[in-house]
Amino acid sequence: MRHIRPAAVVLLPWLAVLSGCADPAAEKAKAVAVARSAVEASAEQAAAAAATPVTTGRWDEAHLVERLVRAGLAPQAIPGDQGTRNFRVPGIVFQLGTSRLTVYLYPDSVARLAVTAGLDTTALGPTPVQGEPPVLRQLIVQNNLAAVLIGGSERQQERVMLALSAGLPVQP
Repeated sequence: MRHIRPAAVVLLPWLAVLSGCADPAAEKAKAVAVARSAVEASAEQAAAAAATPVTTGRWDEAHLVERLVRAGLAPQAIPGDQGTRNFRVPGIVFQLGTSRLTVYLYPDSVARLAVTAGLDTTALGPTPVQGEPPVLRQLIVQNNLAAVLIGGSERQQERVMLALSAGLPVQP
């Protein structure tokens, strides 16, 4: 005697397989929503930093994010990544569009100078690949801040450099 399965038993495995195959447009929309919420969090942090005056004259993470947001760069923090050990302090890493910014904050400018004075700036980014255009890289130093910017366009590199090298606002 032949046993006939109910339709639900036959269709259930296929539905499980199909639900695992997400629509590419839906996946992209989800990624955009996650990125947007990260940028909004950065903007909130920037607003809080703008309300807090700089009394020490030294860069901190809140004022760094505030400056990047005000420059229209939409920084997205990359948690868990701390840059390289060459800088002797943990870094704060941000994705800025197609570029990557790693910022090292020192207790003061003397501590930063002791590290950055002896750096080989040609070794800051990835090794160039023959036949491919070189990856733009830049070392930005200002007071107690040292930042390494890798990738992006020349215009984006200039925007980041201008935003950070201008320094912190002076208190009235």
